[in-house]
Amino acid sequence: MMPAAAFASFSHSGYRRFWLGGVTANSARWFQYVALPAVIWDLTSSAAWVGMAGFSQFAAMALMAPVAGVVADRHQRRKILMISQSLMGLIAAVMALVWMQGVRSPSAYLALAGAAGLVGGVNLPVWQAFVSELVPRELLLNAVTLNSAQFNSSRLIGPMLGGVTVAGAGPSVAFMVSAAGALVVVLVLARIESNTPITTTNAVSMRLVSNIADTVRYVRARRSLRVAFTAAALIGALGLPIQVMTVVFAEDVFNRGPGGFGLMLTMVGIGAVATAPLVASLGGRVPRSRIVRVSLRLYGVAVAALALAPTFVTYLLPLMLIGAAHLAAASSLNTAIQLQVDEARRTQVMSLYVMVLMASNPVGQLMLGQITEMLGPRPAFGVYGVLLITAAVLLHMRGWLRHLDMEVAPPAGKTACDGSADADAACGDAGVVDAACGDAACGDAGDADPACSDLVQGNSGESSAPLR
Repeated sequence: MMPAAAFASFSHSGYRRFWLGGVTANSARWFQYVALPAVIWDLTSSAAWVGMAGFSQFAAMALMAPVAGVVADRHQRRKILMISQSLMGLIAAVMALVWMQGVRSPSAYLALAGAAGLVGGVNLPVWQAFVSELVPRELLLNAVTLNSAQFNSSRLIGPMLGGVTVAGAGPSVAFMVSAAGALVVVLVLARIESNTPITTTNAVSMRLVSNIADTVRYVRARRSLRVAFTAAALIGALGLPIQVMTVVFAEDVFNRGPGGFGLMLTMVGIGAVATAPLVASLGGRVPRSRIVRVSLRLYGVAVAALALAPTFVTYLLPLMLIGAAHLAAASSLNTAIQLQVDEARRTQVMSLYVMVLMASNPVGQLMLGQITEMLGPRPAFGVYGVLLITAAVLLHMRGWLRHLDMEVAPPAGKTACDGSADADAACGDAGVVDAACGDAACGDAGDADPACSDLVQGNSGESSAPLR
């Protein structure tokens, strides 16, 4: 029996509705995620073109993520999500119409993938930040993990049904299902009330470059955030591209077509969903650093196993491990970041986080596509598996991951290391926060210096300063 604590966030009606709307919309969106790579492969028979499609979408997401941080600090996140979901549904409907009109140029679908990425770059960080408005702080890890679980729950039926739909009814029907799913989540959001006020104190400038620079300074002043961003970049560059490029194995290695590709993605979802209750129940009991350390290594081993799998059935098993590892690592990193920022900075930092994740993803997809073209899919996946394992071991050996266990309480006023312009004189780019507010003050000893009153040890059970 699953512990009740694993589903604690469902006691809040707004979160419960948001979760159900999300799992419905994402299940439908997987029809599009299966159809688009399948269409590109069908038109080109090129792994490089599939990689370019991923690059088009994720590069666009990376470009738009900082805009989300600026806009979301001036407008209600719920309303932003309603607009972004409406646009995502519209783009899916356009994809369906383009296919039905007989357009068979891969460039047209790359352009539409880029358009979807532009909207998704706004939607994703706002979606993640909106979770914090629906539950109390102590349930954040639980809520973030369940949010990841709903996305991965959608993999249980979405990809498989999407593959069957593409093979049987054609891509246009799959794109229309995706459009309908977006409408569902818009209707759900209309019924959710959020009373979180828009922060106006120290409001960021609408100047995009200035806002990004301020957010970068804020992140650089905290080693724990830098570590979380580094780990996210590794997942984006070496983990996420693997999931998209499995279409090459489905089509070229095992000759299973869109249906096989959908089943592969479904297995990733099964692994994630099976792991979600365990990860959701670990908040406050197991250090986030330990969860990330184990999951990154498991991620790399599973990717390497894909390169060696001799049959279609044996290929499915490592995909389940990838789903489990990805959910555990991503949920822990997301939570670590959200527990280390104040409310006024939350969406800005999450936007920068998405920008790093999405910018590393297209680079990884392009590289994987090119390596696959030169060496074949098995050697390419093997290289990525070894790189991911090596990076995980290095992060642990250098002691960086333990900084994920720190928490930064939202300051009542301006503090020495709050990432503001005045704080730069005290903490600046030199990273003085690591010395004054880092290992010696709030590290393993858990004995804080007064200059570091914002920082607490996240999983030690003893706080050097109360969470305000």
